[in-house]
Amino acid sequence: MKDRRTVLLGAVTLILLILVASRGDQSFAQYIRSFADTKISNKEVLSEHEIKKLAYFNEHVMNQSKKEATLNSIDALLEDKAVQQEAEKQKLSVSDEEVQKTINFQMEHAKKTTSPELTSLLKALDLTIGEYYQEYSYESIREKLIENKLSLQVTKEVRDPEEKAKVWEKEKQKLVKQFLTVNYVEIEQLKKRYE
Repeated sequence: MKDRRTVLLGAVTLILLILVASRGDQSFAQYIRSFADTKISNKEVLSEHEIKKLAYFNEHVMNQSKKEATLNSIDALLEDKAVQQEAEKQKLSVSDEEVQKTINFQMEHAKKTTSPELTSLLKALDLTIGEYYQEYSYESIREKLIENKLSLQVTKEVRDPEEKAKVWEKEKQKLVKQFLTVNYVEIEQLKKRYE
């Protein structure tokens, strides 16, 4: 299986090199080269734990079918992975204190409001609010904070809040498209496992 993947990857690379050489298309060559260091291994695309955790939420709280919940989870996690990879390249991070401060704020807000979705999820997972935020959603909160930092960096020159949102969404979609393109084979193999 691994040898077949290596041969397939080599064939795709050879075809791209031939296209670039024969067309002399510098922008295409630069496009391909810009992703050379973003290729990830099949094992790193997404963990089964990540998928199951979000799929459980989508199925039991958002009332999606099992298949729909899983595929939507994969798509959402791939988007997150693309953004996190870019943030990593730009050496953006958040401290444990920043994450904890956000968790404390969200826990206080959750205690003041009644959310049937959250109540249902906590009951299904047999967790308290504190356990949920510390054990179940800690990493997703960290990732959202890092995404916020990347968004602020990308939109730092934009003043209008609506325009900021548009600029960030456009940049985010570009990052996701690049990530999906570079990791196409691994992602397709992953999705086939869950179909």
